[in-house]
Amino acid sequence: MRKSFHQGSLTISESVIDFILEVAINETPGVKFIEAPVKKTLRKMVGKGKKASFQYDSYQEDAGLSLKVEVAIGFGEIIPYTCFVLQERIKNDIEKMTGLHVEEVNVLVSALSITDEELNE
Repeated sequence: MRKSFHQGSLTISESVIDFILEVAINETPGVKFIEAPVKKTLRKMVGKGKKASFQYDSYQEDAGLSLKVEVAIGFGEIIPYTCFVLQERIKNDIEKMTGLHVEEVNVLVSALSITDEELNE
C-alpha cells in the first residue's frame, strides 16, 4: 500500500497488514485465527470495481480498503456481537497504525471452536 505525503510517500508491506490482522484476531475474546493473508483479505480497493486484480501502489486515500477475514468463533459466544467487536478492532488498529482508511471489514465465520475443557464439562 502506498500513501502520498507532501514530503514523499510511504509504502506499507502486505505482511504488515497481515500481522496487524493476526494480532487483532488473536486478541479479540471469543475469536480464533483461521487465516488472514493479505491476498485473501484485501479483496479489492473500494471504488476500483476490481475484485480479483488490484494494485497496492494505486491506493487512493479517498477510496479506502475493503478487508475480508475468516475466523472461528468460540462455542457459546454471541456471534453478531463478537464479529462487531472484531470489525471495530481491525478497522481501528489498521487505521491507527498505518494511516490507511478502511472502508469495510467483512467477517466470514466458517467454524465454531470448542476447547477440550468445554467438551469434558
